[in-house]
Amino acid sequence: KAPLVVEDVAVTIPFPKVVKTANLSVTQGSVVYDEVSKIARWTIGKLEVRSAKPQLQATLQLNEKPEANPNLALHWKIPLASVSGLTVNGLSLTGESYRPYKGVRNITRSGKFHIRCN
Repeated sequence: KAPLVVEDVAVTIPFPKVVKTANLSVTQGSVVYDEVSKIARWTIGKLEVRSAKPQLQATLQLNEKPEANPNLALHWKIPLASVSGLTVNGLSLTGESYRPYKGVRNITRSGKFHIRCN
């Protein structure tokens, strides 16, 4: 069985309004920082089991100390995987003149996943 590959990995980082400037660099993918909304979106792409871990480095200039730490939002999908273990064993259609093919493709998506930073 092949190892699972996590695809379309992206991290959204909302910075506090006290951030004056931000210089971001990544080891994998690309990062875009919007100065107006103070939101960085890091698009990593594909994560494989044996690949190097992606890293983000930031240098921030602040007007004052922020009141709270940001909550990171993560998004990803794992094709051909069902973390719930749900399977389709049979398919029954009535009133059709052809014989349907039982083809089911599983996919796992992240939904709303947030990480609180300390």
